[in-house]
Amino acid sequence: MSISKRFLILVFSALLATYSQSVLSAEQQAPQKLEGEALHIKLVETALKYDFYNKRCRGISVAGESYQVERLFLQKYGMTINNFIKQYIDRDTRAYKEALKKDLYKQLFEMGGCDLAKDKGLLKQFQQKLKMLYNQAELSPWFPSEL
Repeated sequence: MSISKRFLILVFSALLATYSQSVLSAEQQAPQKLEGEALHIKLVETALKYDFYNKRCRGISVAGESYQVERLFLQKYGMTINNFIKQYIDRDTRAYKEALKKDLYKQLFEMGGCDLAKDKGLLKQFQQKLKMLYNQAELSPWFPSEL
């Protein structure tokens, strides 16, 4: 194979790799438009993970984000987060919360710890995602059905 063909193949491969990475990162950053039950499940998951992050990496033991979602659920639906989890996600709320915590700790480990995770924008992602989901849930016409 000639040098010019090899060069073209290398350039094309590099361009393809760059394009695929940019598409993947755009998909990860693009907010998903969730509705109804799926929106509320994601809101609860995000609030709990954010609180676990705050406790693990920032030393904040108050579950402020969960309390904010709890207030919304009580005002709008007359339902606590734990009751929502039991009804829509998992009958065992402790096991569900432990699984979320374990998933977050694994993510932190893979990112290189709390400091590197913060440097990579994990805290900002939690803040933006929670705000977006909370605002969508506030405006959502969905109402929990009785099981």
